[in-house]
Amino acid sequence: MMAPKLSPLKLTFGGIVFLSIVFFSLSSYRVSSVLPINDEIDSSLPDITANCPEYIPRNESELDVEQIQADFPNGYKNPNNWFKTPGQPNSNYLTNLLTDEEAALLPSFKAKAKPKPEYIAKIESLYGIKRAGSWQDHINSLDDDNLAPLTKWAQQYIYDYQHPESCEGKKFYVLVNKWPRHGLGAIIRRTFIELSLAMQTGRILVLDSKNAPGNTLVEKDCDKHRGKTASLECILEDLTSCASYVTSKNSVNAIDMTETKEGGLRDYPALPAMAMMTYLGELGIVPSGTFLRYWWRSQLYGYVLRPNRAALNRISEMRLNKSLHSGVNTNRSSPSEPQNTTVPFPLPPSTLSMHIRHGDKGGEGRLISTRDYIVAAERFLLRNPLKYVKRAFMSTEDPGAIEEARQTPFVNPVRSYGNVDWTWFYSHIPRVDGGPGANLELTHNKTDALLTHIMQLWMAVECDTFIGNRNSNWNKMIDAVRCTLIDKCQAPYIDAGYVGDWINFP
Repeated sequence: MMAPKLSPLKLTFGGIVFLSIVFFSLSSYRVSSVLPINDEIDSSLPDITANCPEYIPRNESELDVEQIQADFPNGYKNPNNWFKTPGQPNSNYLTNLLTDEEAALLPSFKAKAKPKPEYIAKIESLYGIKRAGSWQDHINSLDDDNLAPLTKWAQQYIYDYQHPESCEGKKFYVLVNKWPRHGLGAIIRRTFIELSLAMQTGRILVLDSKNAPGNTLVEKDCDKHRGKTASLECILEDLTSCASYVTSKNSVNAIDMTETKEGGLRDYPALPAMAMMTYLGELGIVPSGTFLRYWWRSQLYGYVLRPNRAALNRISEMRLNKSLHSGVNTNRSSPSEPQNTTVPFPLPPSTLSMHIRHGDKGGEGRLISTRDYIVAAERFLLRNPLKYVKRAFMSTEDPGAIEEARQTPFVNPVRSYGNVDWTWFYSHIPRVDGGPGANLELTHNKTDALLTHIMQLWMAVECDTFIGNRNSNWNKMIDAVRCTLIDKCQAPYIDAGYVGDWINFP
């Protein structure tokens, strides 16, 4: 018996259906292989990284960073034989082509390149120069759109909580120094976490009068003139105005979770969380818990890390001392012989901040090579050639990183930047490739040494772009300060480590 003969129309229709199924299957597979990994994804779903080994670090000791060479599969050359790279411009030749009227316009363009007076005033205010008001006055003068959302409200909220109109009848949490071997970044983080916990129990955080956080970072007599013992408050604004009201009856030395309304502690108090959720909700955004913690802890960094007037005076004095800072213009024709240049105040527009964390960081995280930081910067610059240039302020505890940068005019040889080779700025501070304590011991006065390091932080936030690694507490401080104490939160932040390090913002 012969099989029924199919019509051409049915064959065509069947072929289309079959090919559609095949195409859909292949497309689904391709899409599934690049889906982003969500930390809140249902654990019952299949592991989509199983077929994507490139997303899984093969060796935790190696940094899985995409290299610049990957951007140039054709070896830095356009495959089209008709393409020719323009030559370097010759200013003398071009000037001779101008008319007298055109040449008369050139000085006006030079004036446009200088920082605007209002920008200089903003940086001066950050250093306390010519600023008569408080830190809150400084914050209120900043541009809302370039701060983290609700920063002005959050900073006032924390301040008012710690500085109530009356301290009578208040409860307190007295914080002792549990971290004598920590550096400034880690102690600031530990302190503000305790502050957040205190706020959730309705208590005001007070530093212990005899054994306060930060007392190992400064000289023992650093606060003697104020009748206080050594603590963070030697160099930072007082956390509260209620310290004299503390008694054994109205204070505790440890947080009791049963004091909270929900019988447990979270990463942020209820009101700041709801304030941000309400604000973002009006914009059609539902924030994750990761975002809320990141935002709130950035606000806490900003509140705690406010140098007091005496500290600001010393920091600004050091910043304006030109002999404490150096700059070099690198030269690819002779990398070992960079040319010296000056370090202006403020740092020039489009300067990048690059904090290279080496030292003892290898004991708790990944050490990222100096070259990888530079690679991260150059990959960003390659994508943004009209606004950013190869000029960076470098801060680090590693003197070897400074020396390597001085002799690195480029990693990527393409001449696509506003300036062909790197210009590096850095300060002359004692450095040893070790821990924070070892660096403070390099000078005769730990308090002054600590202020020198805070000056480095302040110079970092003079910059307009940030290269770092949020796996480092110091980089977290730079990241937070730029969004709370200066209005540079819309400026790019490029992580030289894993791009998701901010998610684990501890």
